[in-house]
Amino acid sequence: MIYNVLLISEQKLKDNTPINENVDSSELRFCISQAQNIQIQESLGTNLYEKILELVDTGDIELPANLNYKLLLDNFIQPTLISFAYYLGLDNFFLKFINIGLVQNRSEQGAPIDLKTLQWYKSNAKNQAEFNDQLLRRHLLFRSSWYPEFMSGPYNNGQLPPQTKTAFNSPITLPGIGYYWNSPRYNRMWGAPNTVTALYCEDSGFPVWYGHPNNS
Repeated sequence: MIYNVLLISEQKLKDNTPINENVDSSELRFCISQAQNIQIQESLGTNLYEKILELVDTGDIELPANLNYKLLLDNFIQPTLISFAYYLGLDNFFLKFINIGLVQNRSEQGAPIDLKTLQWYKSNAKNQAEFNDQLLRRHLLFRSSWYPEFMSGPYNNGQLPPQTKTAFNSPITLPGIGYYWNSPRYNRMWGAPNTVTALYCEDSGFPVWYGHPNNS
């Protein structure tokens, strides 16, 4: 199954985060899989996300014809994925599932941190992850013509359209953000013939010239 492909290795996650070398790699696979299937797929959209997974799975990502996809993976997807996998991993290592239930790990080298300290670490990790995600989204909008699968439909089989609004999320939702029925951006993504020339940046928070075809 293509969704079993990981876009970074467990060792790459260790090399680029404070995660100790002694951590079992099997403990990290869930974090990586969860981060790429949620956060990366949301920013790329299902169609481009599955294209990247296919190229990595077959090894065709290394072909000269796929240089743009390779640069996207190395320079934008992987840094974002590393940050989000680390962010999600903080939860997974705070508590452990064992046969008697949820427990906190203890060792001779130290005691578990408290919830307040965990929240502080998660806030810092989330800020870094959202910054990298913002760079990814800006690149996709500015170089949209490099990736035919980006913003291409149909989205009638459960696929996610790419999320182009800012990656810096707030717990407060305000009117004017999102996919609205019959808006130009909504109609364009679903293939309405009279709206196919609408800009990619509509409702994104980025300057409208980011999504202009001349930039790509």
